[in-house]
Amino acid sequence: MYDPPNPEEYFRNNDLDKDFKRAGLRDRQVKLLSEAVEMLEAFRTPSGQDGSRLSNDWLGRHGWKVQMVPSIGYKLPDEELLGPLLPALRRYGITILLGASLYPVLPKLSPVWELDWNEEKLDYFFDIHRTGYHMVWDEKRRFAIHGNDGDYDVYAGPEDLIRAALPSFLLGAAATLENKLGIEQEHGPGCMDGILEHYAPFMLD
Repeated sequence: MYDPPNPEEYFRNNDLDKDFKRAGLRDRQVKLLSEAVEMLEAFRTPSGQDGSRLSNDWLGRHGWKVQMVPSIGYKLPDEELLGPLLPALRRYGITILLGASLYPVLPKLSPVWELDWNEEKLDYFFDIHRTGYHMVWDEKRRFAIHGNDGDYDVYAGPEDLIRAALPSFLLGAAATLENKLGIEQEHGPGCMDGILEHYAPFMLD
């Protein structure tokens, strides 16, 4: 069994500091992480593992929509997923993205990085966190991408932003079904039922 790193040691001596800059000093990172966790809830996966997902309370109160897509940095060419993202965010007034690991699932202490504003660096962040829970968001919490352990990512935010941030072939119910079927080939029929039921009220048609 994998033992999670000591939170204090993980925060102070993190290998990723050579690749990404921290989002300010300790107190600011703790505040940003705490605010990010407010968007989430813990749940138990079909395999019995602890996981995290976007909270329906948060999605409902903010009028957000969600779209499930293949994991960034893994299942599709990165430029297809990330190409529309940065221009869409910029048009929405978002110019700074934050990133954090969510392991332990809802961590009490973990670094928060300010991600460079380019596809290559953003892709690298997703790629190195692919087999784990992680999230990218902006400081004002207008948008988020929640990564689910290498199986899928969930884009969440206002509907017009989500539609602009993704290529058309990854939008809507048909794209969600295709992603679901691919995951079930790997993990077995029905493995996605609970998560799809959870997000159903907020899914793009």
